Amino acid sequence: MIRFDVSILTKARLGASLTLNVDTGPQSLTDLEVDFLRGTVRVVRVREGLLVQGIVKSQLCLECVRCLESFVLPITLELEEIFRLPGAGASTPDVSYVVGDDGWLDLAPLLREDAWVAIPMKPLCHADCKGLCPQCGANLNLESCTCESAGIDPRLALLKDLL
Repeated sequence: MIRFDVSILTKARLGASLTLNVDTGPQSLTDLEVDFLRGTVRVVRVREGLLVQGIVKSQLCLECVRCLESFVLPITLELEEIFRLPGAGASTPDVSYVVGDDGWLDLAPLLREDAWVAIPMKPLCHADCKGLCPQCGANLNLESCTCESAGIDPRLALLKDLL
């Protein structure tokens, strides 16, 4: 959990702000592991609750979809979200996040959501990854395989005789 005490802002006038430094080591954001989280977050008291804005850098350990090797993906999370104050009820139904009744702000759900959005649809270890050989499974980035490169689909083998 990445939590900060923002109870001073829950009763503050509109426009009051607080700057938070995020600097943690390896973290578990429920179903996502990050190596670190570093950045600055500004929390501003607004009519709807607390506006959280900032930039947090991190890196994720992912698996390449072509070669299945692990690699590290650096990410930058640009945060901008409103947290509803405790007891605000349904006056702000479009707000997804809530400050705890004890005045603590938990950034983990917001960071988790933004980190998942930052992951590419098909994560690659590098743009020119050669992947795995479809016949023997060799990692073509590390070695060349001895498989027949001009393999013919057995369903089309009869057509070869026509030539």
